[in-house]
Amino acid sequence: MNEFVLRHFPERHVHLESHTGQRSLRIGTREQLMGIASTAMIAGWLAVTTVNGATAEQAADQKAEAELKRMAAQVQALKADTAALQGSVATTAERIESRQQFLDALLTGRARGNELADLLPRTTRRVSAEAAATAGVLAPFAALEQKQLALVDKAAATAETRLKDAEALIGRLGLNPGRFVAQSSGRFTRTGMGGPYVPAGDANGADPRFAELFVNWQRVEQLEAAMDSLPSFVPTKNYTMTSSFGTRYDPFNGRPATHTGLDMAGAQGEPIYAAAAGRVVRAGRFAGYGNCIDIDHGRGIITRYGHLSTIAVSEGDKVEMGQKIAGMGSTGRSTGTHLHYEVRIDGQPVNPRPFIEASNYLLKFRKDSFGPERPADL
Repeated sequence: MNEFVLRHFPERHVHLESHTGQRSLRIGTREQLMGIASTAMIAGWLAVTTVNGATAEQAADQKAEAELKRMAAQVQALKADTAALQGSVATTAERIESRQQFLDALLTGRARGNELADLLPRTTRRVSAEAAATAGVLAPFAALEQKQLALVDKAAATAETRLKDAEALIGRLGLNPGRFVAQSSGRFTRTGMGGPYVPAGDANGADPRFAELFVNWQRVEQLEAAMDSLPSFVPTKNYTMTSSFGTRYDPFNGRPATHTGLDMAGAQGEPIYAAAAGRVVRAGRFAGYGNCIDIDHGRGIITRYGHLSTIAVSEGDKVEMGQKIAGMGSTGRSTGTHLHYEVRIDGQPVNPRPFIEASNYLLKFRKDSFGPERPADL
């Protein structure tokens, strides 16, 4: 051993006393060094163990914290998915309900014109939420939507059929259907145009399929509303046609003359009926017509009833189609009891015979189009 060790750790003698006597222990330099080394090793082990334990505890805390954060994120994502699914279901249900209200109003006739436009369903943005849980959540709505779309197709076909029927019937009267559509309402001033007002750039505009159906139905509605003005009711029931529309020999002087209406002979006082609903614009004596009634049916159409014995309405009265307005007579320039019946469009007389001959078709068409709310006479 070197001198430094021997000087600081010299051999030592320790005396121990007990009840049995005295004992002396010798602790040499080597034993002292070994004790010191053992103590240092134990202290080092304790230090390392303490550090390692603290590091492990800290790592465990960090791992637990990370796990909590992950679980919190999953909970938030689940909440978001649930909200999205709820939103998708609510949006779909609202869209279906809106469509159903529109279809009900359209097919039952409870709403027309602007009222129908207000019910027009709008397009809506659908919340995804993984496409609504791969459309599983929305599956119950699929059958309803298919039924609605099938009803849209059926309504579109019905509108097309009604439009063709109305055009054919008006054409049978020798009239241009377009002329009546253009004048069927003050809100519509262009033939074949219409539909709801949707401002440019409005992303929530009308549902395209329903908007197209609305426009087509509006065309039908315009034309059928115009047909309200067409003289559809034969103005007297018991008559004999004694003079036609057009050129004839005048019954008083025998010279060729233009006859602007039909002469329908019958008994004195035979009831005379309004050929269509409208407003009385003349009720009294008028030139060679004698006692005369003019009824304005709107859209430029007027019917005239001449040579009456009695008048049951006054100027300004509103009358319904089929309502009794007078009695047949022979007043004015007349050779006998009869009704002089005229139909005038935009002030010009047209032949009333096609209207009389088509009366049954016109009345049936009105019943089919407008339903049982029409007068019982129809």
